[in-house]
Parts: sequence; structure tokens; C-alpha cells
Amino acid sequence: MKTALVTGAASGIGRAVSTLFEKSGIKVISLDKEKIPGGITYDLTDLSGIPKLIASLGEIDVLVNNAGVQNAVSIENYSEEQRRRILRVNLEAPVELIRALSKQMLKRGSGRIVNLASVAAYTAHTDLWYGVTKAGVVSFTRSFAALLGPQGIQVNAVAPGAIDTPLLDRAQPERVAQLMKAAYTRRKGRPDEVAEAIRWLAMDAPEIVNGAVIDITDGCFLR
Repeated sequence: MKTALVTGAASGIGRAVSTLFEKSGIKVISLDKEKIPGGITYDLTDLSGIPKLIASLGEIDVLVNNAGVQNAVSIENYSEEQRRRILRVNLEAPVELIRALSKQMLKRGSGRIVNLASVAAYTAHTDLWYGVTKAGVVSFTRSFAALLGPQGIQVNAVAPGAIDTPLLDRAQPERVAQLMKAAYTRRKGRPDEVAEAIRWLAMDAPEIVNGAVIDITDGCFLR
């Protein structure tokens, strides 16, 4: 049985991924800053503790870097603490998780990593730092795929549009309205729909799918 570590697993896409993985016969280690029954409580702003955390979890076959925050404030109203936290959680922590976990994957010559980017990586965004961090996710996904791919590790990402999650609930209303106007079905996506794409990347995608970013936007952004 394969084992997956899913971050930000208490709600939204992370919870949907954990549920789908378990139904698919994958053992799930759920991690969140909120308490999850049977899961791990960990604040990803603690970057220095990540190597020890990973070492304590045993063999992991799949990493889903889902945890993320959005402050939904204009750039002139950003506090220093908000800026530091969003950079830590959205950008620096997933890089440190990959660095720590890829060591065991390299020894085995196998492993799959799926990162959560966003349509915000490609468009203007009312939360500037959120967009910056998601563009960074796209960049480090491709960098790690190039670095680890020759050793049998696949690193890919999904870039959702408007998905019905607590994170979207915190977004600026004008941002949500903009996405809904462009979406083909005029509805918010469901977390389980994104989870299906993540499961495919984590389990069934052929080896040639590496360094890819799969858009799950319902047409609200086309590239």
C-alpha cells in the first residue's frame, strides 16, 4: 500500500484529496495547523522543523503540497506579518517539504509530488502576494521536475480556478465575480473535481507527465 502526505488536509481540496486517496487504497497522513482526528497538527511556518517532521513519518510515496493561505487585502494594506506568513506557507514550506522528502524518494528511485498552484499564477490578482506565491509554485514545480525527474520522481501541479472552498470564501468578492463571469458553466468548481486530477497525477499519470501544470479552471482562464 502506498502512503501519501497531504498538507492543508482539514478542509477544502486537501480534505477531498485525503478522502479520495483513502477510497483508492492509499494510506493518508493528513497534516494541518488545525487538529484533524488521526492527523498531524503542524504549523508550516516552522520551516526549521520540517526535516525532523518528515523523518518521523516513515516511508512516503506521494506528497501533495496543498496547504495555502490568502489574505485578501490590497497591497497597500498588507501587514509585515501577513506577507511573511503567506510567503512561508504558500512558497517556502512546500519547497522545504520537497527538499526533505525527496531524499528518501531518491534512494528508492520513485515518488510523486503534486503541488497546488492557481489561476492566480497567470493573471492579475487583487491579493498581489497570493499571486506571487502561486507563480512561484509553478516555477519550483518545473525546477524540481528537472532536478528529480532523471531519478524517477514526478513533480507536477494543478492550477485551479474558482473552487468552492474556505479559501475562496475569503477572496475579494470582485475577484470571485470576475472568475464566475468567465467560467463556462457559471459555477464554482468542487474540491472533489480537483482531487480527481490530483489522484491521477499521484497514481496513474505516465512518466512523461513531469513538470506539468494542469489547469482546472472551467474556462475562466485559457493559455
